[in-house]
Amino acid sequence: MNRPSTALTQPVPRPALLSELHALLARGILIDRAGAPLGATCPCGGLVDGYTCPLSLDCPGCKAPAGRRCRRPSGHEAAELHVPRLRAAGALDKVRERDGDPTLPAPWPDPDPSAPNPSEDRTP
Repeated sequence: MNRPSTALTQPVPRPALLSELHALLARGILIDRAGAPLGATCPCGGLVDGYTCPLSLDCPGCKAPAGRRCRRPSGHEAAELHVPRLRAAGALDKVRERDGDPTLPAPWPDPDPSAPNPSEDRTP
């Protein structure tokens, strides 16, 4: 795998809110580790942020196939994706990180441990 001699970072500071992160993705401002823009439309309806979309995987909990929402035991669509599916996507991203996958998001230029995590904002 070809790796650039200098590590790329995001061209903007880390956003404080999840809504700001979504706006940056929608405008195509954020980049992956190879310098390609992130933010294309994901098959799940969201925006590609460089991480594995949980809907791209089969759900180990309810056995919903990739691309389909999780199901409740009654057969109705679940309001949220099941935790095992979310964990499977996270585990796949850890492998991608270990293997140096250049399609993961570039790191933020200011890794400030006191900065708020965008996932803490629950506003749409």
